[in-house]
Amino acid sequence: MLLETRELPGPPTNHVTDQISKRTWFEYSITIEQRVFKLNIGHRNRTFSAEDLMGFNNTGNVCIWPSEETLSYYVCLNLHVFANKSVLELGGGMSCLAGLLVAKNSAARDVLVTDGNKTSMENVEAILQCNSFPCNTDCAVLKWGEPDRSCNKFDVIISADCLFFDDARLDFINCLCHYLAPKGLALVMAPQRGSTLDNFILQSQARGLICKKIMNYSEVVWEKRLSLLDSNCDYNDNIHYPILIEVTKT
Repeated sequence: MLLETRELPGPPTNHVTDQISKRTWFEYSITIEQRVFKLNIGHRNRTFSAEDLMGFNNTGNVCIWPSEETLSYYVCLNLHVFANKSVLELGGGMSCLAGLLVAKNSAARDVLVTDGNKTSMENVEAILQCNSFPCNTDCAVLKWGEPDRSCNKFDVIISADCLFFDDARLDFINCLCHYLAPKGLALVMAPQRGSTLDNFILQSQARGLICKKIMNYSEVVWEKRLSLLDSNCDYNDNIHYPILIEVTKT
């Protein structure tokens, strides 16, 4: 309930490549007070199989998950965090929505958005061609278990809903340790989902990271959560409410 979408009549660019024409284009927007943050997002024209929906490393091609939507709202609410900073998004999926909103609206020095899935990054490449960014903005396939030893460190790392696969969690933590600058900040958004979030915190602390768990990071998000708790819908706080973890190095 934070993101509005509007289907566009066609690709939002005059330079239409084959990569761009194979997608349906939408305008995504987030409104905070009286400011509207917009981004053109392409959706691949295809259906999904059961393997797509359940397979590891492919969930980012299915939809914009609530944690990515909420992280996108949070970064737009706190653009000052990224001023003159190098920013990395891990596991951004088919849109890398939060990272690209940072690139378009903050005064970041440079932004790199990534996912381990090649198909996701092909979609993001098309999105980059259909938006303008004031800072150096790029995308890349980044597999958590294979960190690039030659890559620079990042001042801020953002990530949404990347903790649910137990087998990949330690790789994700190692990735945070590798890419985060000594005085950097990582913003990790994910639901509690049983013991998943707490296991992430425990494993991160074992690697020397400091984790701060924040439930109420936005009054708007908090009020929406309370209204869902009071309703009779299928909302489940344990699996649906994104919690913010601020991660820093000792």
